[in-house]
Amino acid sequence: MVDQGPEAAETLRSFRLRAMLTQEELAYKAGVSPRTVRGIELGQVRPQPSTLRLLAAALDLAPDARALLSGSPGRAAAVPRELPRVLPAFAGRAGPLDEAFTAVEDGASVIAFQGMAGVGKTALAVRIAHDLAPRWPDGQLFLDLHGFTQAVPAPGPASVLARVLRGLGATEQALPSDVGELTARYRSVLADRRVILVLDNAADTAQVEALLPGTPSSLVLATSRRDLSALAGAYAISLEPPQEDEAAAMLTAALADRITADEAAAIADRCGRLPLAMGLAAARLHSRPHWRVEDLLARLTDDERRLDEFDMGHRGVTAVLRSSYLELAPGQRRLLRQLALVPGADVDARAAAALSETDGQRASALIESLVDVHLVETRSPGRYRLHDLVRLFASRLANAEDTGQERDEALARLYGVYLHFGYRAAARTVQNVARFDTGAAAHDLGLPGFADRDAALAWFRAEHANLESAAAAAARAGLHEQAWHLATVFNGFVSYHRDPAAHAAVNDIALASARALQDTWKLAYSLGDAGRRLGVEGRIGDGIACLAEAVALKRDLGEHGDAALTLANIGVLHRRSGRFAESLAVYEEALDLAAATGDAVAVATVLLNMAAPLIRLGRLDEAERRLAEAEERFAPGDDHNRNRIKVFRGNLLRERGDAAGAAAVHASCLDACVKEGIRTGITATLLELGEDLLALGRGEDAVERFEQAVAQSEEIADHSYERAARNGLGRALTAQGRTAEAVVQHERAAALAAAQDDAYELAQANRGLAQAREGRGGPAPE
Repeated sequence: MVDQGPEAAETLRSFRLRAMLTQEELAYKAGVSPRTVRGIELGQVRPQPSTLRLLAAALDLAPDARALLSGSPGRAAAVPRELPRVLPAFAGRAGPLDEAFTAVEDGASVIAFQGMAGVGKTALAVRIAHDLAPRWPDGQLFLDLHGFTQAVPAPGPASVLARVLRGLGATEQALPSDVGELTARYRSVLADRRVILVLDNAADTAQVEALLPGTPSSLVLATSRRDLSALAGAYAISLEPPQEDEAAAMLTAALADRITADEAAAIADRCGRLPLAMGLAAARLHSRPHWRVEDLLARLTDDERRLDEFDMGHRGVTAVLRSSYLELAPGQRRLLRQLALVPGADVDARAAAALSETDGQRASALIESLVDVHLVETRSPGRYRLHDLVRLFASRLANAEDTGQERDEALARLYGVYLHFGYRAAARTVQNVARFDTGAAAHDLGLPGFADRDAALAWFRAEHANLESAAAAAARAGLHEQAWHLATVFNGFVSYHRDPAAHAAVNDIALASARALQDTWKLAYSLGDAGRRLGVEGRIGDGIACLAEAVALKRDLGEHGDAALTLANIGVLHRRSGRFAESLAVYEEALDLAAATGDAVAVATVLLNMAAPLIRLGRLDEAERRLAEAEERFAPGDDHNRNRIKVFRGNLLRERGDAAGAAAVHASCLDACVKEGIRTGITATLLELGEDLLALGRGEDAVERFEQAVAQSEEIADHSYERAARNGLGRALTAQGRTAEAVVQHERAAALAAAQDDAYELAQANRGLAQAREGRGGPAPE
């Protein structure tokens, strides 16, 4: 039955018959479907005002007859306007707004907004609905489906359908009780109308699917914390926390002249750029007029209390996150709590498997299910992270719901995975280092390793920040054994990841852990790592002291092969400071020690390193002989060291007058270094190629190579290479007549050399300055 009762049906039928029209003819004249006319006359469809106007015009009815047909003379039918107000401080979100409006222009009738709790899905949907309301004049309805509202049960399909029909004018008596009949009535009523339906806080795809109109004349805007991309025919928009500038703009709009741009950016950062948290932070300031912004910032700095600052009862961040958490299965809840324990920024499925004590396939499915409900984020395939506030929330849950032993065991499993793969990656990448092979055997979990060096490096590049964080976390927890191994793995990749601050911090962890364990073997190797690092930093004396202590400890331990290699590193530092004779003397001692142990790899490594000071001292034939002896001892597949031998042979060609041959060799070596990815090798070869080109009179090309070497040396923070690169660049610039620029480069090289006790490069810098100043008429240095 319809609101007007059977009289309305009879009235339409009477007017139609009086006009001698069939239902089909009247429908055609009015521009509606025959089914609509038939439904009205049968009392099955409530005629809408727009439909009645079309029928009255088609029947050419007088005003009184029109009133009789409508059953409501003198009154216009009510149009629902149920949208909540747009947030007064709504700002930003230009990207999602443009995406939604473009989708509508392209014909989308269903748009699904999905994202984590508090990310602003409802505010965005409401804003879009208000903007588009004039284009859907038959009404705008807003339905909270309570999919994640624990305090209010989610309404059943029948109550939601009835709610919409009542909003569109139906009386309770006119509504059938059967869900199927209600759905049919719902779709019939919406068939000829242009209505906006905002379906907010949907539990899942099925809940939204049941409420989709049967025709595209209406626009549906649905929001959910679950992934709605499977919704048939829907345009899905995943809403992320806004970017820094948009987040700051939201706070500025909310707090007007009470906040500066820098303060807005700082608060946004501590809110994790989550709109709900930012709104609550702004509300806190509004309610505390005597507070300054820095007062709130101070309260938001403490992770232990930060969530409390966003606690506003059922509207607070904790409340909305808890409502999402309570929807999870037990295994999902446990993994979420364990992810909060991870020291680093993200994890992969293998780490998740270790945390959850399951296999990789199950762990992948489990963590992806947390992505589906937007409690876990994924920014790249196979990598997962928690939003800052979700991490704080989950960490509280872990402390409340898991025992200390359970948390410790989860972290131990995680560290075990890092060490399993870390040692295997180091052994595959940094070949012929016994401690990495030993570590790989000691930390074998029975998981796969790496097929090749590229795969091993890819793992480290993805995990290096996690290794660094894990080493620090283990050290803070007093887990010195794990901390030492994690730090040792990290430092094994120093040639591929030249971050001085990171390696210094991790090396300090290794040294402190070795001393806490009173483990001389660990201390010896950590001192060796420290000595090499200090040498790269230009602290030659400190580096040599650490290396000398490491040599002594290794000799006492009977580690003579490694002692020889560490002694050779002292020779490297002497060479870096321009003391070539001292360098060669140390290499000779290291060679004797390595030969006595019968360690062929150690012998080959020392022989190879000896070539550098021999060439500097002009002993070219002896350098060639040492290179040949080294080549005999390296394994056939050791491409890294064989490429280094080629670089030195290119140097010999240049020293003997064949600069063209040297350039060809070094160009080939550079390609190999780039492929290998060792930045120090790239930098060193660029330097040699620049010298070749300068010797050939190709000054412009030489400038380009030296500039590349300067840039590379700055990026890897290797001051020894930087000194040589700037001196080379200065000479090339002088050859090009660009003497003012040359002076700048030589002066920088001189300052570095003087600060780091490099007599050779200091002399080179002074000689270059003299040549450049003579070239421009300036005074030469005294």
